[in-house]
Amino acid sequence: MPEVQLHQDGHPAYRRQVRFDWSNLPRHWVPGDPFTTHMINVLHLLLPEGERHFIKAVLEASSLVDDPELEAAIKPFIQQESWHAWAHQVVLDRLAEQGIDTAPYTERLGRSLSIILGDPPKFFPAPLKRWWLYRRLADVASLEHFTAVLGQWVLRNKGLEHAGADPVMLDLLRWHGAEEVEHRSLVFDVYQHVCGSYWIRAFSMLMTAPLFVGWWIAGARYLMSNDDTIDQKWRWRDWRRAARKDLLPGPWNFIFVVPLRYMRRGHHPGPEADTQLALEYLEFSPTAREARERAQAHERAMAAQAAHD
Repeated sequence: MPEVQLHQDGHPAYRRQVRFDWSNLPRHWVPGDPFTTHMINVLHLLLPEGERHFIKAVLEASSLVDDPELEAAIKPFIQQESWHAWAHQVVLDRLAEQGIDTAPYTERLGRSLSIILGDPPKFFPAPLKRWWLYRRLADVASLEHFTAVLGQWVLRNKGLEHAGADPVMLDLLRWHGAEEVEHRSLVFDVYQHVCGSYWIRAFSMLMTAPLFVGWWIAGARYLMSNDDTIDQKWRWRDWRRAARKDLLPGPWNFIFVVPLRYMRRGHHPGPEADTQLALEYLEFSPTAREARERAQAHERAMAAQAAHD
């Protein structure tokens, strides 16, 4: 029998256990631009809550997967997502030190996601419980579409660098974006493998896109209203202004064009981003390089211990 290929483009290879030092992170890490700072800071609020539910849905669906390549890719996907959640959660601790308590927002978000992406009602019969899992997977695939697009955007972005954005934060965003690009097809492929219904997939994007954008805007409003160093309200014109400066993705593209692309019948996440670009950044990233060196040192130590024993 031919050897089974256990890795393909759009599926993750392994987790990179990066660590970031936030002790010197300024409150407005895009200098003089609290709007852009807080718009991007919302990711630290959204992603830890969301990725915990992503992991749960994919884990539950894994029992239905009988394709060796998909089975092999699920574990590193879950490992990557769990590390993403941890890395962003640490930033929330830094925001708390700066006087911005994010708990009221994240607790509301957590309750909402538990309803949408949590377990089905206990009284559901087995067929409805199976449909509920398919819908959750489709929701996660829709959200992974957004994270892949955001990942590709931040990897190519030059505006934040030119604006003097904090290099540690920029490295976090690009490391996370690169891994989102790397595993952009995994959830979609699992969904197609276990269900594949276009109508469930399209319905999920119709529901999740406005919710995702709505929670993002609500998060930015929350952060700005709780930042006692500014007297500024969230405005659409500021989003458009930041997008013109290449500091944020454009609202029109993000709210309408990206979801519509996903809703094409023949859509697949593969063409949405460039894996090679992501891998090149992961080779360059200072924190990813340090994580790689730590992992290699650990492997050498384990091998030496085994040889000694």
